[in-house]
Amino acid sequence: MNDLSIQERCSVNQNRDQDTFVGFKCENGEFSVHFPLGFKISENDKALRKDIFLLIDTIANTTGKKESYIYQQAREYNYTMFPIQAYISVIKDYYERGYYKEREIQYVVSKRGKIDWNRTIKTQKPYVEDNNIFYLDFVTKKNQINEDELISLIHKYCVYESFCKVGWIFTTYVPQKPKIKFNRKLFKSVIIQKITKTFNDRNRRLFKDMLAIIDFTGNSNESKDYKYGTYRFEYVWESLIDKTYGILGKEKYFPKTSWIINGKKYENACLEPDTIMLWNGNIYVLDAKYYKYGMTRYPSDLPESTSINKQITYGEYIAEQDKFKLMHGNDYKVFNAFIMPYSGVKNSIENIGVGISNWKSNEKTYENIQGILLDVKHLMKVVVSRDETELQMMAECIENSLAKTDLR
Repeated sequence: MNDLSIQERCSVNQNRDQDTFVGFKCENGEFSVHFPLGFKISENDKALRKDIFLLIDTIANTTGKKESYIYQQAREYNYTMFPIQAYISVIKDYYERGYYKEREIQYVVSKRGKIDWNRTIKTQKPYVEDNNIFYLDFVTKKNQINEDELISLIHKYCVYESFCKVGWIFTTYVPQKPKIKFNRKLFKSVIIQKITKTFNDRNRRLFKDMLAIIDFTGNSNESKDYKYGTYRFEYVWESLIDKTYGILGKEKYFPKTSWIINGKKYENACLEPDTIMLWNGNIYVLDAKYYKYGMTRYPSDLPESTSINKQITYGEYIAEQDKFKLMHGNDYKVFNAFIMPYSGVKNSIENIGVGISNWKSNEKTYENIQGILLDVKHLMKVVVSRDETELQMMAECIENSLAKTDLR
């Protein structure tokens, strides 16, 4: 393990050329953490550790997972199979409970202790006196901790492996290397047997995390280099926005096209807006753009004509179709916005301007595409809550700025 501080291990992705990876990386034994565009890294180690866990949880919750593994979705996220959550969980469990110790129940013949009457009656000779039956010896229950049990040794191995790979997130301490020699087949067999027999949820989770570690350690393709993250954080950004602001069943808002050839209809793939948000009777079409404008403030880093025209199409479809008037009434308005990342100093959300076209009058609300900057860390923290305050803040940021816009 190298001597770099936790601050020196962390950097912010610039989303240029090859600098697109977001997540956790180990190359040639050097550990590093790469945060997304616009993320403000905390200046003290305690807060920075929270930042790292927030990043790991965000990647896991938006790119899909199963048990302690990370699996690819239908979209190409380009992230790896390193089960970092398993390593972290094993370390946290170790801090709370220490090494796993198998508790065995033994029964002994004794005059003291908790009596097992069923075993006593079956195995001990009773004495009869004046028609009374009594026992001089009893079978009693005795709990014994077996620290040499194989599962305990395997746990020590997994704890050591966890500290070697991700322990620097917590501390510079590394526990003593266990004496047991790695045996993937044996270790897996023992752990799987424990999983099937335990009814303790916490132990079951620990064993599953241990199994993930053993599988990764014993992978023939394993090298000293490994990653947990994505080269396509724009999909994560899109997912964060949709989870925070979007509705379920947004498919009904997708404009569709088709071909008619020789009387037969052929459906095309429909246009799909990233997020449909509903607030106060109005409809908001939000397009997640993982663009650099929030950091550079260069107009060249803003969404291009293709994106603006597409947003106008979404808005026009929703505003003009009678089926939506039946759903939302005649008085609803449709608003459009691009949501881009930035590091908010004073505010978590900011409106930077509006995108318009020269083929529309730009008099309708959906013809004005609002440029919204959203603090990355703030969004990563609130995404699980679905707080209506966030919906209101977004709606007000879009509407208030639209009212002040001078399009002349």
